[in-house]
Amino acid sequence: PGGAYILTHKEGFTGTCKLNLTYPSLLWCRMYALGALIATVAAAAVPTTLAFSPSFTPLLRSSVATRTSLCSTSFAARPMGGACSFHRAAAPVAKKRMVVFLQMADDTFASCKVVSNEEAAKDLRLITVDVGSTLSGEYKVPGQYVKMRKDDTMEKPGFFAIASAPGATSSSFDFLIKRTDGSSWLCDTAAGGEVEVSTVQGPGYRYAEKFGSDIEEVIVLATGSGIAPLKAAIESKDLEGKKVRLYYGCKTPEACAFADLVSKWEEECGAEVVQCFSQAGDLPKGARKGYVQAAVLEDGLDKPEKTGVLFCGVNDMVKEAKEALEKAGVKPESMLMNF
Repeated sequence: PGGAYILTHKEGFTGTCKLNLTYPSLLWCRMYALGALIATVAAAAVPTTLAFSPSFTPLLRSSVATRTSLCSTSFAARPMGGACSFHRAAAPVAKKRMVVFLQMADDTFASCKVVSNEEAAKDLRLITVDVGSTLSGEYKVPGQYVKMRKDDTMEKPGFFAIASAPGATSSSFDFLIKRTDGSSWLCDTAAGGEVEVSTVQGPGYRYAEKFGSDIEEVIVLATGSGIAPLKAAIESKDLEGKKVRLYYGCKTPEACAFADLVSKWEEECGAEVVQCFSQAGDLPKGARKGYVQAAVLEDGLDKPEKTGVLFCGVNDMVKEAKEALEKAGVKPESMLMNF
């Protein structure tokens, strides 16, 4: 009692820990802050070095310091970056205890060769990268991703979901890359070029954990390049034994990747595929005009309480579909994203 340590953000590295994370939401930041508080309390009883979380790999380092009664979550109110350190926030007290200083390990990148780079659809490239057997073996769950950069001079690497199923090849990953200002360098990297690839990251689609025997049907909703991790899920055949409906939305048929794989997904993977085009004139056979979230509601759900959902796509689609499906009776815990 009577003292506290808080994490404060500074320009440059001058403190006891280095954080290089940008969290996707304030909720995650506050969860991380809570973890720091728990670790601080635990360090008082366990003065040792620990490591956890394959994604973040924080290192907990014990150090003698004045007892703390609070680990402030004030640092969670803004994106993490640069350096941070613990500082006194109140009057000193006499009793000494162990507290924890958090250090985030940098991502490890390996130089890899681009095997092929082909047009998949308008503004989309299908790129295959030889990552080697070791890195390929780290990929276990559809929906996981890697970071990629041109070289170590690139300050912010891109995050790219793996489009091939785990174990599809022994040493390569496929990626569906949408051309943007941040990804043009990768879209323009020809076969034989070098890129740097991180370790495999993220939990992926945790349907092995979330979809028990009570889930009889799985609805798969994808838009644009969001089809990439869902292609991996379908081709993994992890969902065999369940009825699978894939709703894949694009603006036009020219913007739709993997159109040549629809018959394979239906015949070999057991998925019913519904293509939706929001701006199409002449529709391909069996396709619909409109949005995927509207199409799935038009078709209805036989047993919403026994239905699971996988999403990847634009925020509006995910938000609207989640709200509508929950109203229809789908359990929130049965609707999964890949992060």
